[in-house]
Amino acid sequence: MRMVRAGTLLVCAAASLLGCAGSRLAPDPPAGLSLAGAWKLDRAASDDPQRVLARMRAEALRRMAQRVVATGPPRGGARGAPTRTAQPEDPALDGDPVPVPMGRGVPPDPLERSPMARALLASIGRGDFLTVRQSSGELVLDYGNSQRRFTPGAHSVVSAESGVADQSCGWKGREYVIEVRAQAGPDVTEHYALSGDGRHLVERLHIAPEELSAVDLTRVYDPTDETAPRQTPTND
Repeated sequence: MRMVRAGTLLVCAAASLLGCAGSRLAPDPPAGLSLAGAWKLDRAASDDPQRVLARMRAEALRRMAQRVVATGPPRGGARGAPTRTAQPEDPALDGDPVPVPMGRGVPPDPLERSPMARALLASIGRGDFLTVRQSSGELVLDYGNSQRRFTPGAHSVVSAESGVADQSCGWKGREYVIEVRAQAGPDVTEHYALSGDGRHLVERLHIAPEELSAVDLTRVYDPTDETAPRQTPTND
């Protein structure tokens, strides 16, 4: 009897978790919580994106080298200058096969065609300024040169670099979360929240593993009276 009851409780708990998973991004923030304000990136308190890119590049090169070794010994070239065609483990690391010189020469950037690198560069390329406007039915991220508008609690299909993606956004506790699940390419999740003392805006970017290991980047923003460089804004 006790085992049957325990099994019933487990089933109910699993059903509850599944229900929460489907509606875990809420349309409304906790009472009194607002991310609104003008913010400027604090580079010293934030992760260095160039170091993240350097780690990604090193991993991509290791994977390409492993693939080259797996293909066997190099084919001989003219006058003993051996070359081999390096095919990365994942085509996204480098589209068509690229001849890699066995001697001198600069190899191509292994991140040139990396969807994960492009996702990271798109995020950091928005600039150092961020104005957040928050209302009951909308949250706007304004970077000066571009704007991103979101309806909390909504699910939509959005355009992506490699086609389309499913986007969900809304409140998860004290964080505003934007989840993008691409049909082709890495899943990207953004978290926006105030710091523990409420004086800073913290952005956490997570790029799920695709052709490389997962990537995480944290950026910290301070309140600012400065005005972001502004051109005709575009909507992402």
